[in-house]
Amino acid sequence: MARILKRPMFNRGGSTNNGIMTGLVDRTGYDDGTENPSIYETRVRDRSTEIQNILDSLSPVPRTKLPLGQVGAELALRGTPFKEALYKGYGSYVTADDKRKAALANREAQAVGLALGDISKEIDLEKRLAAQAAKNDPNLALKNMFLKKSIDEGYDLPEAQRIADYQLTIKTELQNKVGRNRVAGILDFDISDQQQLQKRLPKLKDQTGMYFFDPFDGKIKLLTNKNGVLGFETFNSVDKITFAKPDDAVKIDPKFMGEPVFPPDYIGGA
Repeated sequence: MARILKRPMFNRGGSTNNGIMTGLVDRTGYDDGTENPSIYETRVRDRSTEIQNILDSLSPVPRTKLPLGQVGAELALRGTPFKEALYKGYGSYVTADDKRKAALANREAQAVGLALGDISKEIDLEKRLAAQAAKNDPNLALKNMFLKKSIDEGYDLPEAQRIADYQLTIKTELQNKVGRNRVAGILDFDISDQQQLQKRLPKLKDQTGMYFFDPFDGKIKLLTNKNGVLGFETFNSVDKITFAKPDDAVKIDPKFMGEPVFPPDYIGGA
């Protein structure tokens, strides 16, 4: 199998229209935006390995053995000189091993051919299902746009998926629950990272009382200021917001907060 995986179609970053892939790439009449070539090649390689393992288990190609019996017969029965007997035996071994290699190469090519057919059918089916899903879900294109934008901004896929869900459904629910003027947006840092929290939280103090969406855990966070200490109160979902005093605030040490907004002796307005 090692030899066949070194063919051009399996070279990452190389051309995929050489060797056994000739004529199977750049077909006309198909939509643009096909699957990533490296992913496609990986799928073909993995499937061909599975197929060859099945073929090997059903009909293994035997290893080539040195024909010691033939050499012995030449020496004992025919009186063939030792050197000549070894030469004949080695010749038989090479012939048998060539047949074995040809059988292995044929099996490898057969496995890859079957894998190409299987993966092509799977991809065609996936495309048809995706097209049907797009018809059934008018928000699919919009969700994909939010996914791409979030990933481009540096979010990992799980966070990007949560952001897409927030933009499509959760945001409206949150606005209806707390009012549009109290929805701040999406947190762009992980509050479970204390270093990030201590660095970024003070910059949000002007947004006390606002609700944020946390893409790192998919929960709603209310920014609070309790006795000069900023913190986040967490709500597992929009319907869990009760406007009561939660007891799971994430707080930050006051020494990171800088100077207070008003002097200690401040009493009231002029």
